[in-house]
Formats: sequence, structure tokens, C-alpha cells
Amino acid sequence: MSVSHAVINVVTNTAGQTDLGRVTTLAAVFAQVNDPRKPKGVRHPIAAALTVLTMALLCGARDFRQAADRVAELPQPVLDAVGARRHPVLGIRIPPGRDTLRRLAEIVDAAVMDRLICTWLISLLDEHAGTGLALDGKTVRNTHAGTGLDVQLFSAMRHDTAVVVAQVKVPVDTTEVTQIAALLDPIDITGMTITADAAHPSHDTAKYLIKRQAGYVFTVKGNRPTLLTAIAERLPTAVPDTAAATHTEHRNGHRIVRTIWTAPADGVDFPGAAQLFRIRRDTYAPDGQRVSKHILHGVTSLTCTATEIAAHVRGHWGIENKIHWIRDVLLGEDAHHAYLGNTAHTMAALRNLALALIRLARHTRIKHIMERHHADKMLIPALLNAAIR
Repeated sequence: MSVSHAVINVVTNTAGQTDLGRVTTLAAVFAQVNDPRKPKGVRHPIAAALTVLTMALLCGARDFRQAADRVAELPQPVLDAVGARRHPVLGIRIPPGRDTLRRLAEIVDAAVMDRLICTWLISLLDEHAGTGLALDGKTVRNTHAGTGLDVQLFSAMRHDTAVVVAQVKVPVDTTEVTQIAALLDPIDITGMTITADAAHPSHDTAKYLIKRQAGYVFTVKGNRPTLLTAIAERLPTAVPDTAAATHTEHRNGHRIVRTIWTAPADGVDFPGAAQLFRIRRDTYAPDGQRVSKHILHGVTSLTCTATEIAAHVRGHWGIENKIHWIRDVLLGEDAHHAYLGNTAHTMAALRNLALALIRLARHTRIKHIMERHHADKMLIPALLNAAIR
């Protein structure tokens, strides 16, 4: 997927006005969410409130106070396009305030809203055959509300676009390992390559993916001692002469060398296993001294080259640095202390949506784009026009 750092151009219609059609499209997605409030006394439509809350996140809002400030600055044409409440006397559009945004995030059916968002995002993406899909869980801090157990969310991100296409809340009495079917059943994974960390290489998970006609690339650690031993025994000695591929990268003055060794998975008791691999990453400082060495082992159902296996392993970690890290650092997810009810899941889904819209508009400088939206709210319709095709 190509990226651009170019300045956003505001799209206008034939009359020279900003095209707000995609703003209405986004509001229509949220219009499918059931409003849990009693009809009497409802002042702000749920579709309008969730849409402007997403826009606040596009402007970098980290909490509901900042979100309310960003929403209050939205121009009248944007508020009109989302269907915001009209003042009965003045005729102007009135945005929802902080308390309304917070209450809705707390009581809305976050699981249903998340599925609607992901289904819509999938419809915007290109054909997925052969694409990697990274699975990983994330614990949202400060969400236990006295129970001692923070909310855990389990999500799936496409390697090629860094867009989250599925996310579920993990029940408190289990772990993400048991939620593979719950996460992937609603989406088509035929022909995709599922990547996951060392918590997931189990017979049940492998059989499920094979049944769904998907491939897998799993890293394996000491929590699967029998499998790890079988992999280590069959791989060639970790010396340069036996390596299947080597890749060198220069980053921030450091030199990073990745070397991969592969072997057939003959005799390994693991469903669908075709190849085994070992990847070693050595990092060297500018003076040539090695500062770190990391080795991991894994198993895959793919019959592809060593370079392609290594690319899938690297692509998997995008879910950490392109989704979870940004939600925590730029959008303050773990620093937020207003997580009651469904708020943690609701806000995670909306943050995923905001990041997806930025990336679908082919931008990679996330903080820069959010700062520009905060400075000029009329750039938001232009972003939506670029993201929604």
C-alpha cells in the first residue's frame, strides 16, 4: 500500500463547497447502532454523537474533556452533515457535550458497534488473498473498577493496511487463546496467513485455521516445550553457511541483521505443519559493537520462501507498534481513568476506526495528521473523502 506525506487537499463539489458526503456515510454506519437510552429526553442522536467522537479522535483527543473541546470546535457544515441536534430557536447545530459523550460510550453495545465498524472497514479494503492477519491481545489499564481484572481486548489487524478488521472483548474467566473462533468466525479468512505470538500455537487453533482454509505462521517458545524441542532438533546449525536468507537494515544509526534458517516439518506432530524456522536478530551500534541478540523459533503451514516467512513474522509486530502503541502513547488509552461500563471497548473500537481512516487515506505520520485536523477541522471531510471510496 503506497503512502503519502503530502498536505491534504480539501475536496470540493461543483459549487466550490467542501464535499461532506463521506461525513454522512460515516454517520450512517453509526446509525445502525441501537440507542440504549430511553427515547424521552434524548437530545443528541446516537449516530451524530459517535461520529463527532470519532472526529475528536482524528484530532488527537485523549480523554472526554479534550473530545468535547474538539467537538465544540467543529464547523456548522460538519455538524449539519452528521445530523447534530438543531437549536429550536437559533437554528444552529448543537454538538453533544462531555457528559453525553461519556455516557454513550459507557452504555452503548460496544461489541455490536465494533462488529459494524469492522464490517464496514472490510468493505473498503482490497482483495485479501495471501494477506497476513496479525492476532494479538491488549489489556486496557485502569479498567477493573474494583474487580482486580482489567478489560482485555483481542483483535486482528491486516498486515498490508494496518487496519483492525475484528476485535472482541475477552471474557473475564478465560484468555485470548480460547477466543480464536469468536474473533475470526465473523470474517472471511480464506487464503489469508494468520500470524500470532507464542501463546497461540495449539493443535485446536491450527485445526481451526486449516478448516477455514487459512495458513498460519506461529512463533514458539518455552510454553510449548515439546514442540519447541522438535523444531530445534530439525533445524540446521545456526551458522551463516546454513542460513536460508539474511536481511540487513539500517535504522537510527544502528545496523540490524536478520538471519533465518528453515527445515521441512517432517515428523513434527502439529496439524498442517509444512516448515520450521529459526530467526536471529542481531543489532549493532554505530561503532560496530553488538548491543542485542534475539532468537525465536516457529512453525508454519506455508510452503514459501524463507524471505516470505520472515516478512510475515515482521509484519505481525505491526499490531503492536501501529495499533497498540499509538492507542497508548498518542491517544492515551492506558492513561485514561474514566473507564466504566463498556467505555474501554467502545473507545478502543473508535480509536481503531480513527487510525484506520487515517491509513486508508494513505498517511503514515499519524501525530502530524491529528495535529493538522485539530488546527483545521474542515480537513476532516477531506480525509474521509480520501479514505472512503
